[in-house]
Amino acid sequence: MRGSIKLGVIAVNITLSLIILSFYNVCHSQSLSDRVVGRYDINKKRLLAISTGMNLFMVGQGQLDLDSAMLLSTRAYKFSRLFPFNEGYDNGAASEGRNLIDSGRISEAERLFNKINGDDRIRLGLDLGTYYLFKPGMNKTDLDQSLKYILQSQKLAALSDKPLWKNESLSLLAKFCAQKGDIAQSQKHFSDVVKANMRAKDKKGIALATANQAINVSVGNPIKLALLEKARPLCRDAGLMEKEVEVLSNIVIEYFITDFNISKAKQAELIKLQNAAGYFHTHIALNAISFIEDVQGDYISSITHASEAVKVMEQTGDTKFAAPFYLRLAQLYFHMDKKEGINLLLKSLKNKSKETQLFWYNSFITCANQMIVFNSPKEALKFLAPVIREYPPTTLYQKMSLAILQGHCHTYLNQPKIAIKFYDLYSTLAENFPAKFAYAEIPSHYLNIAMFYASLGNQAKTKWYVEKAKPFLSGTGSVFNRSKIDFINFKLDSLNGNYVSAIKNYQKFKLTSDSLLNLSSVRQMNFMQVQFETKNKDQNIKLLTQQGELQKARLKEGDFIRNMTFGGILLLLVIVGLLYNQYRVKQRSNEQLQTKQDEISRKNSSLENLLEEKEWLLKEVHHRVKNNLHTIMSLLESQSAYLSDDALLAIHDSQHRIHAMSLIHQKLYTSEDVTTIEMSSYIQELASYLRDSFIHGQDIRFQLDVDPIELDVAQAIPLGLILNEAITNSLKYAFPGNRTGLICITFKQVNDQLFKLSVADNGIGLKPNFNTEKVSSLGMKLMRGLSNEIHADLQILSEHGTTISLTFSSKRVVTGQQMFSLNQS
Repeated sequence: MRGSIKLGVIAVNITLSLIILSFYNVCHSQSLSDRVVGRYDINKKRLLAISTGMNLFMVGQGQLDLDSAMLLSTRAYKFSRLFPFNEGYDNGAASEGRNLIDSGRISEAERLFNKINGDDRIRLGLDLGTYYLFKPGMNKTDLDQSLKYILQSQKLAALSDKPLWKNESLSLLAKFCAQKGDIAQSQKHFSDVVKANMRAKDKKGIALATANQAINVSVGNPIKLALLEKARPLCRDAGLMEKEVEVLSNIVIEYFITDFNISKAKQAELIKLQNAAGYFHTHIALNAISFIEDVQGDYISSITHASEAVKVMEQTGDTKFAAPFYLRLAQLYFHMDKKEGINLLLKSLKNKSKETQLFWYNSFITCANQMIVFNSPKEALKFLAPVIREYPPTTLYQKMSLAILQGHCHTYLNQPKIAIKFYDLYSTLAENFPAKFAYAEIPSHYLNIAMFYASLGNQAKTKWYVEKAKPFLSGTGSVFNRSKIDFINFKLDSLNGNYVSAIKNYQKFKLTSDSLLNLSSVRQMNFMQVQFETKNKDQNIKLLTQQGELQKARLKEGDFIRNMTFGGILLLLVIVGLLYNQYRVKQRSNEQLQTKQDEISRKNSSLENLLEEKEWLLKEVHHRVKNNLHTIMSLLESQSAYLSDDALLAIHDSQHRIHAMSLIHQKLYTSEDVTTIEMSSYIQELASYLRDSFIHGQDIRFQLDVDPIELDVAQAIPLGLILNEAITNSLKYAFPGNRTGLICITFKQVNDQLFKLSVADNGIGLKPNFNTEKVSSLGMKLMRGLSNEIHADLQILSEHGTTISLTFSSKRVVTGQQMFSLNQS
């Protein structure tokens, strides 16, 4: 026993050690991003999903619809796909219906909607409406399904006593109208939600409804900015800081289209607000500021913000969509004619796949373009070929980028005819590109093509491409692109002999280019590069130090593991010794047990033999009793030859009673069980015997309804005698004058302990004043006496004949089902 306790303690210790090691591994395998996001509350997580989705939509430049961008964002962070859209009623609690939707089991979710009731049904209805509404694409069937569930949710909400559901279903209907392009109706529904919250004096509800009213207006719509400016202070006053961040992000996007200076100032304001809210993912705003500064020619500030964006991205571990951030920093390196940017681009291409092609393809194109710039056009074509084969362009923007790049390659290789083919392809594709996503790249490409044609002396084509670029250069146009126009005009004037104008245009070009890249700027850039490289070296040193410490930790861990291994081996040997000792003890115990078992088996065998002999003796006794009873019956039969009238009848009655008892003894010695009587066959045989004894040409039928019940012999004999008296009574007195008749014998189990025997006939019945208590016949005395013996309730009724019933209870009664169970055990 003690050995077993020791082994149990050891097993517990080993189990605890394994649990601790497993927990250690789980903690260390958790990504940095997961740990950062894990510290966010539900509002910050939702803000992260929305901000990332909006950023993917913007950097996608029309290659990705907003619903697809949001779906990518939620999948990246393992959030519900409904997460960006259900802030009004989602508190983060688990939901069976939402789990079904997120796992793609929409049919099951719809079936569940039809089964459940109350708040859960309204919530699932809103979830299904949201799923279909924000499903990528504009499939009419999806919109119809969305409207179906929105309207059903509205009906259910109208029956609810919670204003929340009325407001949320109406808000979702407003979003539906916005998706359909019916802005006026959408605004009306949102206004109704705002008014409902005003009546309820719900500040948070007012702020959320106003913010959503603004956010769900399409980008560039004149009313959007005013609504956003109205919503922002409401969110601030209601304490909805994360919602204020979302509203300000939308304000930034509106100004990004119309005025870079205001957009940049709002971006800086946005970063401060994010920091105040404890929101660490500021790299998207930093990257946007860097883009604006790049377009404006402020490369010093641009590279500062781009570097900071990459730093924040890596610190938060949010590298799922890292390619655009590395691309921005790399492009700034290229502005300084530094090849180091290529390494950043290659870094963003390490984990490229078809699923993420949308985000790394720009880095791939830019990397090849810089190979051209650094006088390696052949290397660029060589770099392009395998990637294009494996990852052909899938979107309009990718096809445009690849066409312009191939045109540049052949321009640098002095193959103008091939270059023209790709430039024409680019122009054709660009005609179909959405103007709102053009940014600075499209005009820059047009101007590069114009410079190509200027170098060929083709003035018409040069002017045509300049005119194509000009609409993109007002307001948010790049200073660098405007300087290109001055240089192109210089080239055109030179070709036409307008030297005065040519000189002026060249001076303007030089003035702009010198302001962009003057000596001071170059020095500053070089200084920043030194700073950046120094910082990188410091980081590398720090990294090497960390690696050294990690190596030491690993060595210590190795020593620990080795010691644990030796200890484990020693422990194992101890366990094996204990197990062997326990085995020997158990073996000896088994031998002793086997000896005792053999002795018990012998005794059991002897007892079984004795039991079998006892059963045979009992059967022999019953056989002899039966024979003796038959002998008595034979004697009575012989005696009856010398008797007549009442004496003869008495002899016959005695014969029947003796037969009833002898039949029981016959059953006992012919059956396997010598202690119980199977009553159904007994009753059938007794009835058959009595019918043959009494009926001679008279039409009296027997009807038996008997359950398969087995009785102990002590009860069976009295019951058999009572049954004999009852049947005999019916046969003798119920049907005088050869009348036809029916005798029904029923033996049923009423409940677990109660049983009922009845003998009923449809004969003449008892005399009107017949009193069973005063009758002194032997048969009646027998029935009363035997009933008392087995504690039975005897009743005799005369209604449409005579019914004699006997109700008794006994724990010794065994039903057929119980006998089956006993035999099984």
